[in-house]
Amino acid sequence: MLLSPTLIWSVIGPSVFWFLTGVILCLTELFLGKSLGTKLKLVPLIAGVSSLIVGLLLLGRNSLPLFRFQVMYWMAVSLASVIWLRPMFLKRKKFIVRDATEAKTITEILAGQTGRVIYEGCFWQACCEDRSIAIAPNQKVYVLRREGNTLIVAPESIFHS
Repeated sequence: MLLSPTLIWSVIGPSVFWFLTGVILCLTELFLGKSLGTKLKLVPLIAGVSSLIVGLLLLGRNSLPLFRFQVMYWMAVSLASVIWLRPMFLKRKKFIVRDATEAKTITEILAGQTGRVIYEGCFWQACCEDRSIAIAPNQKVYVLRREGNTLIVAPESIFHS
């Protein structure tokens, strides 16, 4: 005799179904996480956790919503989590200013103050590494590092004297 889906549903119950689904999805992330690629990274884990949440909400309830409403709730929680929580857990690439790259001053950089430079086609705030030196406009400078949104630069004349 074949087991019908209604018989299985009545035997294991909706909470157990959602818990098993959650465990299977979490294990999928555990074993296949590296092969899923960056587009699907953490999606099975989030869907599994959402399934566990639905299972917890249904645990011990006498009147249960229809299965299609349970699936819709699970999908809504999963989608919201993928959209809003997943980006928090993924590593973002940091913009790194390469050492000793060239830029050109747009405005004068007065001693101890900031000015503007053009670096890789973008305008940046810049400050001279040596706070006692002023740099004239349209001068070639070298970018030493980045501090927040300000580039720390040194004039070309320091390196050629």
